[in-house]
Amino acid sequence: MNEMLEEQPQTPSNGRLKLWGLIILAAAPLILAMVMYFGKIGIPGGTTNHGSLILPPVPAEDWGVREIQQTDPGFIQYDGKSKWVMLVVGTGICSDRCEEALYLTRQINIALGKEVDRVTRLLLVPEDINGVEQAMKGHESMVRMRFSSDEFEGLKETLSKHGLGLNDFDILLMDPLGNIMMQYTEKHSGNDILDDLKRLLKVSKIG
Repeated sequence: MNEMLEEQPQTPSNGRLKLWGLIILAAAPLILAMVMYFGKIGIPGGTTNHGSLILPPVPAEDWGVREIQQTDPGFIQYDGKSKWVMLVVGTGICSDRCEEALYLTRQINIALGKEVDRVTRLLLVPEDINGVEQAMKGHESMVRMRFSSDEFEGLKETLSKHGLGLNDFDILLMDPLGNIMMQYTEKHSGNDILDDLKRLLKVSKIG
């Protein structure tokens, strides 16, 4: 007589493992494309990135940023996919470097032309930061989100484990899956960021 096998109930830990497996599978093609494209593996012509590639990427949900990317209409494309996000992160006085970062990200968005719907901008700063109200004039379309000094230091510590430093008003690039995967400092020009972003948009199938 054939014995009937009872289906084992799924435990919470198994459910979490399956969820992480799905996330990794979804992100794998983009990560592979990034490594191949920026690492010049199987790609002719000596392509290289200007910014610092963060591998493995840093999950934006660890810093409370992922939710706005999934729910705010300004962060969602016409086809329902999340946008790429240029994050400007800082805690000090919003002075020259702050204004430059805001200006660069705005000009990059404009220069994307027909791809502009795929990318947006987010400013992460403490509520009481000096000079930000003045600096935000002319950047009304840019969303501002509270990011405490402790959160900044936590992100700084995380990036240090990748061998990267984090300075006030560096620009970070987040993919549509909520992975922070590129960093740009004051030494990078707007053309550097635009060049990398155009390449990523070219190979991306996720947004």
